[in-house]
Amino acid sequence: MTEALARTTDPDTSKESAKSLDPTKLEAKVLEIIKEFPNGVISEKVEDIMWERYQIKASSVTPRYRRLFDKDHIFYAGKEIARSGRQQTIMCAVPK
Repeated sequence: MTEALARTTDPDTSKESAKSLDPTKLEAKVLEIIKEFPNGVISEKVEDIMWERYQIKASSVTPRYRRLFDKDHIFYAGKEIARSGRQQTIMCAVPK
């Protein structure tokens, strides 16, 4: 199993929570959602869907993007304006 992510400065409750999450399974769920959008999707939408389907918070979702990118499962395809008015990167699944 992949090591759960937690900082040494995090409170014990955060460390326990990190241990209960399997990053590999989370990556698979995030990638599954990104694949649903052939033209790409921004983090805001992925976070919304992860909460609706699995009640997983954004703070557990966002670290998965870098891991998926590093593993060549996603690529970045520009920027889009989110509800906040700020730009977010558009993520696309690598066709396989």
